[in-house]
Amino acid sequence: MSYLVLARKWRPQTFDDVVNQKHVVLTLKNALREKRLANAYLFTGPRGIGKTTVARILAKAVNCDQGISENPCNKCDSCREITEGRSLTVFEIDGASNTGVDDVRRLQEQLSYTAARGKYKIYIIDEVHMLSNSAFNALLKTLEEPPQNVMFIFATTEPHKVPATIISRCQRFDFKRISLKEIIDHLKYICQQENIEIEDEALFLIAQKAEGGMRDSQSLLDQAISFSPGKITVSAIADLLGIIDWQIYFQFTDAVLERNVAAGLDLIEKVFFNGYGLSEFLNGLAEHFRNILIVKATNSLQSVETTEAFKKRYAEIANKFEDTDLLQLMQIIADAQNSIKRAENPRIFMEMITVKMIQFNKTESINALIQGIEMLKERILQAPGAAFSASNAGNPNYPPPGTAPIRKAPVTQKKIPIVKNNPNASSMPPTKSEEPQEGSDDAESSVPPSEQQSAEHVDIDYLKKNWSDLLDQLPKGAVMYGTFLAEGDPVQWDKKVLTVAFGLEEEFHISFLQKNIKEVEAALSNVLGTKIMLKFAKVEREIDDDENGVSNGSNYYVQRLGQKIPLIRDIDEAFDVEVVK
Repeated sequence: MSYLVLARKWRPQTFDDVVNQKHVVLTLKNALREKRLANAYLFTGPRGIGKTTVARILAKAVNCDQGISENPCNKCDSCREITEGRSLTVFEIDGASNTGVDDVRRLQEQLSYTAARGKYKIYIIDEVHMLSNSAFNALLKTLEEPPQNVMFIFATTEPHKVPATIISRCQRFDFKRISLKEIIDHLKYICQQENIEIEDEALFLIAQKAEGGMRDSQSLLDQAISFSPGKITVSAIADLLGIIDWQIYFQFTDAVLERNVAAGLDLIEKVFFNGYGLSEFLNGLAEHFRNILIVKATNSLQSVETTEAFKKRYAEIANKFEDTDLLQLMQIIADAQNSIKRAENPRIFMEMITVKMIQFNKTESINALIQGIEMLKERILQAPGAAFSASNAGNPNYPPPGTAPIRKAPVTQKKIPIVKNNPNASSMPPTKSEEPQEGSDDAESSVPPSEQQSAEHVDIDYLKKNWSDLLDQLPKGAVMYGTFLAEGDPVQWDKKVLTVAFGLEEEFHISFLQKNIKEVEAALSNVLGTKIMLKFAKVEREIDDDENGVSNGSNYYVQRLGQKIPLIRDIDEAFDVEVVK
């Protein structure tokens, strides 16, 4: 058969032709230059990355008719015989089919004979990990005290199966997978030399399918040439090799960004009916979002192994996601990769994952949050009564924002006639050092006589009916007290002693009000126009969750509190607040 497959035709014949194994090549070339050759070498690494090829080049370098050299001539009889596989001094043995101790003993019998040509007899044992324990034991003595001018080169994809006693008697070289870019560049060079027209995206798919193996990529290219005699397109490669077109992943990303569930489900249907494995699709999707995350996090395309056209698309898409969004999506994919193996119906499971990814809770960007806060600030400035006074920001008597009480009763927005505040009264509650002692004449005189007379009509019915509106009249410095009082209900009015009842679960409300009782009484007295005292009681009561259209659920308390404090209502409307605890 005259045709020579690309993997054999373009097999490296010198150390300089070897791709992406510089650490191995440099060490061996230096050893050849200085004549510091070991009697045994162990080449390890994945399939198709050049282990056997480098072994043959090393054999030519030590047995070249021109003498030991780091660059074999490839012209002499010895080099040509080794290249063509008919040398009498270089023996390639398949470890998978010569596993027994008898095979090793036959090999040892041949060691005593001198090389027919060249200086060294070289034994290349491929897949050496397949030898039996007895065979390895038989080799130990030979490796420790080898005959003169005999060299062993072992190659394996699973070095952990080789006994440590064997490894310790060899010089070990670990071969690396070949990068995507280097495979693409090498395949592009081959296509140019063979006058083959192929799209860059098609080369990318071939290189990706090879998983770091140059031999695999060359075999796939050979297959693609036979499948598409003209120009090799990306669609032809996808159909031939059963590879998912990378464009599908970009289309899926567009569906996520646009929150288009229908488009996402259509892509899953396309993947399923084209015969692609959904597990394979998830693996590709994970790598796709990994590329987006790398570009977003590093602001660089250097670590993304793909074509230049795809790199530009990654740069555009990365700007549309937040880092936290990408991590959230990748976590969904990672969980799905583990679960889809156990799914009875992978298609339905994948559709569920698709909907989950498209409808995930997207993180607001910092700029969007700042813009929303600025809008709220403008609305607050237009209604200053809804916000706390800036002078009270550091008051230790006010609880932190996270401890704001929850409104149990809705606020009625209608205006009713109530006792007017004294225009000369301070808008801030008096401090403890300034407030009058209970029962003194000064305390009674803190309320003007005209207001004391106008407060004669205050009774429990009046307080119950107008409780929310009375609390709305509290000065800005006492808004927090009003918020806590709004959680209770006035139940008794006796000789200017007002009893406010709270639910059994509202112990914190009572504790806070008791701690600030002087300021609370002063502020409420200022509104009612008469000096009052406050008492608190705990009662068991039920909450009507549907009252005034406030629905029950995680946002119930936020909505009820927003009826009292416009600032909280505005924040809820702008950011869709959700109560965590």
